[in-house]
Amino acid sequence: GAGQEQDVKEAILAYGILRRSDHSLAKGEIDNFAEAFLRERFGLEIDFEIHDALNKLERLGLVAREGEAYTAVAPAEGLTKLDAAWDSVFNFSARR
Repeated sequence: GAGQEQDVKEAILAYGILRRSDHSLAKGEIDNFAEAFLRERFGLEIDFEIHDALNKLERLGLVAREGEAYTAVAPAEGLTKLDAAWDSVFNFSARR
């Protein structure tokens, strides 16, 4: 429940930071930007879990990695990948 929801929020925040950047970012940079955003926007002092967020994004194909630098895929490509991942979660066949 709540833990999974938090994981999704972390991944979405990391993706958003990468999409807004005009260049690829290292893990530490994404982490720093996320923590600064949460502090400035919501007054929260949080140790952002960048490793978990990037692992999820990589697993879903929503980021590209070159060495230690990450970039987010375009939203249209990301939606296609998410749709394919969702389709594989629940396979339904009318044939029995």
